[in-house]
Amino acid sequence: MSAVGGVGQGPISQFVVISKSVAEQAVTEQIKEVTQDPAKRIRELQAPSPFSQFIDIKV
Repeated sequence: MSAVGGVGQGPISQFVVISKSVAEQAVTEQIKEVTQDPAKRIRELQAPSPFSQFIDIKV
């Protein structure tokens, strides 16, 4: 493990390093998914909201 911002090797700094790694991996996967199939993302954005039935939005 590497030190975070000059902080030692305590459990909190290890947690921060692990959390950062997990977050980076999740963002990388999302970026890959969007770049591989941009049409899917557009369809998701254009889909009606599941909450539209509660506020009388007609699609």
